[in-house]
Amino acid sequence: MPKNEKIILNFQNVTHKFKQGKSTINVLDSVNFKLKNNSIVALIGASGSGKSTFLHLAGLLEKPNKGKIFINNKITNNLDNSERTIIRRNSLGFVYQKIYLLPEFTALENVIIPQMINGFSRDKATNNGIKILASMGLKHRLDHKPSAMSGGEQQRVAIARAMINKPKLILADEPTGNLDNSSSELISNLLLDSIRNAQTSAIIATHSNNLAEKCDIIFQVDNGKII
Repeated sequence: MPKNEKIILNFQNVTHKFKQGKSTINVLDSVNFKLKNNSIVALIGASGSGKSTFLHLAGLLEKPNKGKIFINNKITNNLDNSERTIIRRNSLGFVYQKIYLLPEFTALENVIIPQMINGFSRDKATNNGIKILASMGLKHRLDHKPSAMSGGEQQRVAIARAMINKPKLILADEPTGNLDNSSSELISNLLLDSIRNAQTSAIIATHSNNLAEKCDIIFQVDNGKII
């Protein structure tokens, strides 16, 4: 491996299953997966195939039943909740189909919250928030609350919020799933450009062939395996 190439995320024989009545369903079955830095992976597969479960495990929102998960070469299986929260806060950014902006706050306030949680002064966080929202074409929407913005504008705010702390890894779950075709194209390009400009890595679960084909590599989740 070249010296400047790092493994950001590493799944080693990861299995995740759950009970449904008397049956046990293997969502992921002995999955091995490595993500290098500066790589954007599209994760495709039918609904219920395990894409979201994979992202939840990668984002330390769930623990695997078996196997090991490493983030930045650090094993995460036995971390307590506070240690997992620190990794999520410092190293991960999340973009969802359901946008989860705080409705009582403006676009700018939504974006700067992660910076203030990480100890930035309000002035510094505000300056950073203005810059990143301007890069998303939203300088005219800084003081607008989510209810006054379109779905595409809200998703741009969500992307800015995910990117502002310069995470090592972006995890996006159907980021264009609720958007019309024109908004979907715009959001796809903004998301990918933001990730590449920040020289970070990403896993994007999507049903959009157009978005998947713009990523560096495509993996398919099928029958508990990642192909």
